[in-house]
Amino acid sequence: MLESLQLLEFILSVEEVSLPILQKIRNDSSSNDEKASLFLETINDDPIMISALRQDKELHDKGVRGRVKWDSDKVYLYSPSPVQCNEVISNINNNHKWISLHSSSTNSTVSLLSSTKLHTLNLRRLVIQYSPLTNDCIQYLCILLTNNKTIQGLVISYHSISDRGVTNICQALEHNSTLTSLDLYDNPLITSTSGQALSHLLLNNSSLVELNLRKTSLSTESILLILQSLMDNKKIRTLILDYRHKETCINTYPNYHLIQDRVVYEYEWNQQKRDAVVSLTSHSRH
Repeated sequence: MLESLQLLEFILSVEEVSLPILQKIRNDSSSNDEKASLFLETINDDPIMISALRQDKELHDKGVRGRVKWDSDKVYLYSPSPVQCNEVISNINNNHKWISLHSSSTNSTVSLLSSTKLHTLNLRRLVIQYSPLTNDCIQYLCILLTNNKTIQGLVISYHSISDRGVTNICQALEHNSTLTSLDLYDNPLITSTSGQALSHLLLNNSSLVELNLRKTSLSTESILLILQSLMDNKKIRTLILDYRHKETCINTYPNYHLIQDRVVYEYEWNQQKRDAVVSLTSHSRH
């Protein structure tokens, strides 16, 4: 409760707040007690909001100055300011296939994801890491995924999404025909609540070939539900899971032998990646 009140004090004191729900709280003419009540309702409705505001406050208090790195076909944003995000939007073009957003504030995430310019860019990969996506951010991301017809890889990792976000993104991707890889690595706020949405996504999406669910809080029961979807979706070639699920999956799911070649567990996946690097290095030497 104390931290929540400190975060409320923070959003009431900073110069700019981009999230509509927080703008409403700030601009409400009600008493501070009523604002506090509305704020508590908001964070109860959006489990990742506390993490997002905690990061916002930390970036603000430390006076972090973000940076942007441009490559010929990629742009990397590290704790960018909203101004830096707007500059990226102004300068990015169809030569840039990859956007990576790292440790972003909610204001900056909204500035980037809300841009309609991204809808028509020839993007191939969008990476969001260490950037908690609140409900409003998720809505902008879903609109982007619905309108952009070229994104093939989506990474949302390292404490960046919760169940509600997963549910909304799964709905947005249900009839998407371009995304081939969805990586949700290291998101402990993805729980059994997301199992049904992920299973439904696999039953209805025809383009995904790889799904990474490592280091989430999905229960084994949810994983078994997702495995059942693999029986109907032959396009999925790689489902990456935590090793803790392996024994139960093998011993409990009756059709496991029919899909086992498409299920990879954490340590096996890491070994496969190391082997691929060694193979590539060896080949380049010859």
